[in-house]
Amino acid sequence: LYLCVPPAFCVEISAMAEAPMPARARGPDELPRIAVCRQRFPRPRVTDPAQALREQFRKARLPDLEGLSIAVGAGSRGITDIDVLVKTTIEGLRARGADPFVVPAMGSHGGGRAETQEHILAEYGITADGVGAPVRASMDTVEIGTTGDGAVVHIDRLAFEADGVVLINRVKPHTDFKGEVESGLMKMIAVGLGNREGADTFHSWTLDYGYERLIQTKAQVFLDTGKVLFGVAAVENAYHELARVEIVPGNEIPSREKELLVEAKNLMPSLPVDALDILILDRIGKNISGAGMDPNVTGRWFYVNSIVQKEPRITRIVVLDLTEESGGNAIGIGLADFCAQRVVEKMDREVTYLNAITSRNLSPAHIPLYYPTDRELLCKALSSLGGKTRPADIRLIRIRDTLSLSEFEASEALLPELRENEAVSEISDLRELQL
Repeated sequence: LYLCVPPAFCVEISAMAEAPMPARARGPDELPRIAVCRQRFPRPRVTDPAQALREQFRKARLPDLEGLSIAVGAGSRGITDIDVLVKTTIEGLRARGADPFVVPAMGSHGGGRAETQEHILAEYGITADGVGAPVRASMDTVEIGTTGDGAVVHIDRLAFEADGVVLINRVKPHTDFKGEVESGLMKMIAVGLGNREGADTFHSWTLDYGYERLIQTKAQVFLDTGKVLFGVAAVENAYHELARVEIVPGNEIPSREKELLVEAKNLMPSLPVDALDILILDRIGKNISGAGMDPNVTGRWFYVNSIVQKEPRITRIVVLDLTEESGGNAIGIGLADFCAQRVVEKMDREVTYLNAITSRNLSPAHIPLYYPTDRELLCKALSSLGGKTRPADIRLIRIRDTLSLSEFEASEALLPELRENEAVSEISDLRELQL
């Protein structure tokens, strides 16, 4: 029979037998193997925040505060040692004869309800017993003037009626825009101290004048009253530790905050590669970032109710959970392509939708594709890449959240690149991806 087959056909069959087999397609439930990796970032650190702030009080040239009521503004962000900073500030004010109290300075967060905002502070340890001063929450505001553009400036009534105001906030890159002033003391004045009404007014003007201009002009109206005694500015390193704590006199906040923002940007953590097929986040939350997940890390930005992907280039983002500290506020879930069903179940729609509507940006509240089990969730995300990619070729990183980038899991395909990265200090043996 063999002799009856044309010789050319025999040659073709022989060549096919010797040719390498084509790449095996990924099975429906096959996941890439991963290695646990560590990367190093610059790590300036304040080891004793209370002592560091006491030293700042010793150096500060504060006016006589005898018998004066001082409102201390604290926000909803998960700032490291925020309870220590508030307590030490209270002690420093009392030592100078003041009568301090704490007010929430978090805009419309917590559903724009006073009792919820007070609860958020309590979760951070900011209670009357915890910091040594009463916590007074109200959504009432006072219109104190307008900017040159005509934007009304609202300030918390309790804060405005006090003899002076002190602000405590972290200076960091913002999640929605870039500028010389982003997230920090100025924004706490322009938005945080404005409560729900002030936050709503602020965001209604952003499309016309932009975030940075509004922050600076609205904050300046209140600074010009002379009521802001000083701000306590915190800068964090890539390990979510305090790198700097500084008292900034009220009249110096506009200029000094710009310098602190440069420092904060230089300390920002980042992913170790510029392109990924999949990024898995174990959790998102308002205590992690105002956008749930920090666009400065993921490269995904909200822009006028749409999403823009910049570097790093990430094809799919998968979210597994929502932090308890978020209180059901799942804002930012719209940045993900897939999420676990538990995220949707933990979402407080009223709170999340209020945040989206107040910011005039609805995309952050959109719910992505979701599935009941983490394995099915990831398999669907992998399938959405095309289904023909071998597990060994998938570029995947898993992180706890966008504040925690010193340790991460990386897929097999990334290891050659990571071994050439001087910031990556450890790479473990490969193992199965655990979900």
